[in-house]
Amino acid sequence: MSVAAEPGTFRAMSWDEQVVTHSSLAQALAAIRAGKPTWIDLAGRSEENERLLGPGGLEIHPLIIEDIFMDCVRPKVEDYRDYVYVLFHAPSAVDNDGNPDTLELLEIDILLGQNYLVTHHAHPSKALEAVWGEVARSGRALKKGTAWLAHAVLDRVVDDYLPLLDSMDEAIDLLEQEVLADSGTDVLQRIFAMNRQLQQLRRVGIHQKEVLYRLSRGEFDEIPEPLLPFFRDIYDHFVRVTDLAEGYRDLISGTFEAHLSVQSNKMNAIMKTLTLATTVFM
Repeated sequence: MSVAAEPGTFRAMSWDEQVVTHSSLAQALAAIRAGKPTWIDLAGRSEENERLLGPGGLEIHPLIIEDIFMDCVRPKVEDYRDYVYVLFHAPSAVDNDGNPDTLELLEIDILLGQNYLVTHHAHPSKALEAVWGEVARSGRALKKGTAWLAHAVLDRVVDDYLPLLDSMDEAIDLLEQEVLADSGTDVLQRIFAMNRQLQQLRRVGIHQKEVLYRLSRGEFDEIPEPLLPFFRDIYDHFVRVTDLAEGYRDLISGTFEAHLSVQSNKMNAIMKTLTLATTVFM
């Protein structure tokens, strides 16, 4: 697997009978203008990265450039004359610095033109690394066109949600066992933390479902009709992700109610003991 690019750097490749890597953004831009399918992956923000997107480069709208280099909470898709801009969130390859109350999601910006794909991220992305390594080895998705490459990226991002949900499922199972055994001292805090993470995932999921739905219904010229069923497949997979997340919210609510019941029963037992002791002393 390729090593993640450092913040403020880039990497680029084109298809010209084989995969060709570029050592400068000027070479990548020349390949795009020559009509060769090209993927440019930008990590972080730098003057060179901004020049690529701005006047004299890809001529991206200033508002889109601002969105790319700023943190945006809401996923979205916007159609411009020569390209489509997609803002998506993926499970991050880095941890949350020990804060269990937040779900660490990575913003991925995607610019899809007729013969180029530009991706941008501020932190390492497992999905992008996996797709980059596969394309560098075989070139298959790049050879078929940048729309197919965008599909490969989004498909891998959605797939990466499943291990995240599996870990949440295991955490909820552990919480349920500790609640019933009354063996955890921080169970309530962990229940609230898990509920906040699932709520955060729900907020992101609502918008990302809409993004994938729009990409799959033939709204954008940059996505050819033969590719639409594949985008619908990604949409269906993400619907599964959101359905699982909703189910886990119900489970964590039930765990919270079970915790309150256990604590209430425990308090009742203590009060019975105290009442009996008071009666004996009297």
